[in-house]
Amino acid sequence: MQRYTLYRSSEEHSADCDKYPYEKIPARVFLDTNIVSCLVKWHEQIFEHQIPPLGIDPTLAEDIESLMHIFLVGSRAYWNILVSSKTLEELSKTSNLSLRSKLLEYGTQLVGYGTTGDSPEEDRRYCFDLARRLVDSPFLARLPDIPDRELISHAVALQCDVFCTRDRHSIHRKRNYLRHIPLRVLTPGEWWNHVKPWAGLWL
Repeated sequence: MQRYTLYRSSEEHSADCDKYPYEKIPARVFLDTNIVSCLVKWHEQIFEHQIPPLGIDPTLAEDIESLMHIFLVGSRAYWNILVSSKTLEELSKTSNLSLRSKLLEYGTQLVGYGTTGDSPEEDRRYCFDLARRLVDSPFLARLPDIPDRELISHAVALQCDVFCTRDRHSIHRKRNYLRHIPLRVLTPGEWWNHVKPWAGLWL
């Protein structure tokens, strides 16, 4: 990806800089389980920049392209990308044994980035204690699925500023009801929109 391919004109670039200011670039992002799955299943397209096969779902194709750009820039920008033990629990339910192994291997690597203090175990216990209290709080009451509430709770407890998901029908659809928690819910495309105007700083 070259910088000149990102925008057709300087005016378009300036407009996006105003719309997506630098200080709003996601810095600590919690990945929904479906994002981890996408990264593993489509790793050749996302990390090796191979062209997706013809005929795949247009939304999936858009997500793959957005994640490709994000992780290309992120390899130099050093954002924090996280999941939690709840993510691993969901990945462990994958029926395909080979895929399950790959998902858990990748997810386990990301779990290691979940703590920031000098005492990781103490930090982790604090985070998950906070997450347990958040699950049944009124702040998440509009999310009907307990697993969704648990993942959001972990993201908040881990001090993430963004929760990235591919599922447009659950958390993303109800994100307006989550205004009272310090977390933005974004699709891969929305995440990339925030990064795109500033990608040239790292490429």
